[in-house]
Amino acid sequence: MTHISDRTDGTGQILMRQTFTAATALLALALVSAPLQPAAAQSSPFAPRLLVDDKVITYYEFDQRMRFMRLLNAPGDPAQEAEKSLIEDRLRLIAADRMKLRIPAKQIDEGMAEFAARFELPVEQFVAILGANGVARETFRDFVHAGMAWREVVGAKFGPSAMASIYESDVDLALSTLALRGTTRVLLSEIILPADKRVKAQELSAGLKGEAAFAAAARSQSLGETAQDGGRTDWRDVGTMPQQVLGALNGLQPGQVSPPVRLSDGRYGIYLLRNIEQKDSVTPAATGVDYAILRLPGAGTPATEATLASLQARVMTCTDLNAFGGELTRQTVAKSALPRDVAGRLAGLDENEMSFYKQGNIQVVLMHCSSRVKSAGEPDRNTVRTRLAERRIGGQADLYLQELRSNAHIRRP
Repeated sequence: MTHISDRTDGTGQILMRQTFTAATALLALALVSAPLQPAAAQSSPFAPRLLVDDKVITYYEFDQRMRFMRLLNAPGDPAQEAEKSLIEDRLRLIAADRMKLRIPAKQIDEGMAEFAARFELPVEQFVAILGANGVARETFRDFVHAGMAWREVVGAKFGPSAMASIYESDVDLALSTLALRGTTRVLLSEIILPADKRVKAQELSAGLKGEAAFAAAARSQSLGETAQDGGRTDWRDVGTMPQQVLGALNGLQPGQVSPPVRLSDGRYGIYLLRNIEQKDSVTPAATGVDYAILRLPGAGTPATEATLASLQARVMTCTDLNAFGGELTRQTVAKSALPRDVAGRLAGLDENEMSFYKQGNIQVVLMHCSSRVKSAGEPDRNTVRTRLAERRIGGQADLYLQELRSNAHIRRP
């Protein structure tokens, strides 16, 4: 999924996570010569395909969403992902109805225009391209409506409490954690225990000594996906890690085990710090690098090679990468914090130049956006507080959607 960084409010990020790979070459869609094939024909396209509580999802809606997702180059099986996204949209709208939240028509129109603008298109041209490929305006409108309704739900339900729950001590912790004390990445092993195993978590934290003992305990007791690997994880950027985990790691040396950490889903985590990667010493003005990485599936396939040819012909700046499918990330970091492989490739690139390489079956496009000077001053406390609240809101929203789905009566007629 493309990571879109131009929306900074936590609830807005939730809406944008619905956009799948919101970076498809929609201008090229106007040139599509073969129409998408519809889903299996039914006696009536408006017959119910699924029921979510008392809300109907018709075969027509399913066919439309599948077409829309194909045009957006959404990852995964189109049929499965279309059904999943329609179910989740119904749940979002049900939640909005329960809270008596309504999105005015004008606001939905503005949301549609905002979505189209991400492709540098006026909304009417965007809708015309969709229509030429069999996707109705109402399908696009329904998609945007559900996302905006969910943003309102999440903002009303979690926004005030999230900001209020960020204490000065949380901000202090964020400003003093590994990320701001010279560490950029950590190599961990983990043990994840059920929410009712607090005592066991404390026992393991106090009793485990050394990587071998930790790995054995992970294999036999951890609920995490890494259990079979002895709890071993890949390198993790500290900037993306939960604050409570960073706090538990703070002050540890490689080989030491953290105290138990209560995770956002209620379970307990215990971590063995295996290694750390340090930043270079901070100078009064540290140079930062703005770069983008686009990952395209199917390296070497004709479709991907065609995408690369189009990309090389069309892309002039990093912003232009937003017009291509795949997983796009863009970030600005200190040169000393760059991953080694990325740093080596960027060193040979001027601004707006690209490097192409493969990682297994993934085609990677690395682009140097710009170099800039970043202040070495301490981040603004309000900025840190807002980011902490956004992260908390995002986690709460994901859990709430899971709860809605588990409580809903979803069935086929």
